[in-house]
Amino acid sequence: MAPNQASVESQTELVIYYLLADENEIESRMLNASNVECDCADDSFDPVLIADKLRSVADAMNDDAMLRAALANLKQAAAEEALDAAFRQGVETLCESHASKGAEVAPEMQLIRASVAFGLYVKKISPDLKDKVRGALTNFLNRHVGTWVSKQGGWDKVPVSS
Repeated sequence: MAPNQASVESQTELVIYYLLADENEIESRMLNASNVECDCADDSFDPVLIADKLRSVADAMNDDAMLRAALANLKQAAAEEALDAAFRQGVETLCESHASKGAEVAPEMQLIRASVAFGLYVKKISPDLKDKVRGALTNFLNRHVGTWVSKQGGWDKVPVSS
């Protein structure tokens, strides 16, 4: 049975937390696995493993000129408290620039790849925005691919490959 929307949102929040987590946050989770609380029915869900897979598929978009431009817009939006809209716009720009390179990839996976790449890039270049981007990325994924992730059976069933 596919997880409900609330379960997928809970999974998404954990996956994005570990995607943008620093090494010490991940090590802390590994030492104390009971800290991972999720309204997830499936025991195979591991947000750290899923975050690692997402990180690997996003690597192809690293150092893209579009990332730098989108980051400049995001920084301005952060100052104006319009981060979610700027994050969405940055992801859409990345998707448009990479659409011809991955036409065989499902549109939902293109959104996931682009949003994860953008989130990781922002964390790397502007670590002070990490917490704001964590929220924007979680909101973006829940809003734009949450239903699709649920239909796949949850994040642990999403066909993530490099």
